[in-house]
Amino acid sequence: MIRSWLPLLVKLAIAVVLALVLYFICTLFGLYLPLPILFSVGLACGAIWWIIDEGADRADQLHAPELDLDADYALPHAQDTRVRRLEDLAHGAQPSRRMTSRGLARTLGEIAEERARDPEAPALSTGLERLLEIARHPDAETHPVGPIDRRALHRCLTELASREERDR
Repeated sequence: MIRSWLPLLVKLAIAVVLALVLYFICTLFGLYLPLPILFSVGLACGAIWWIIDEGADRADQLHAPELDLDADYALPHAQDTRVRRLEDLAHGAQPSRRMTSRGLARTLGEIAEERARDPEAPALSTGLERLLEIARHPDAETHPVGPIDRRALHRCLTELASREERDR
């Protein structure tokens, strides 16, 4: 930890020593300068010397990034109704709230139906097809949808993503 501050400390010490040498030279000629001011000037000169010597890294960004005023680009999820539906379901994901595994699976089914229109889209996995079939069934009592954890949801969304979104 001290190695990163060592150049600064050395430069501060050298500058303070030079200020003290200046003090003693001035006292030889009968000029008495306040020692705290010379000490402060030595510290300031050492800090300036260190700043000039170190400089700014070229990788550091010296100016603020440009402000993007295009709202559609800044909020891409607002353009897609499917993502808004999932966000709405996930927002209510608390016990005894409106998000259920069946509702989430039905929304995934709607995404799968839109994805099925793409002729180049690969076939869905059997696990995801089974989940979507159970969610579409009108009798919820005999065909319960099991809980969908975060990992399973991520896996489903990755599988349902278009080719451009998967390549990112």
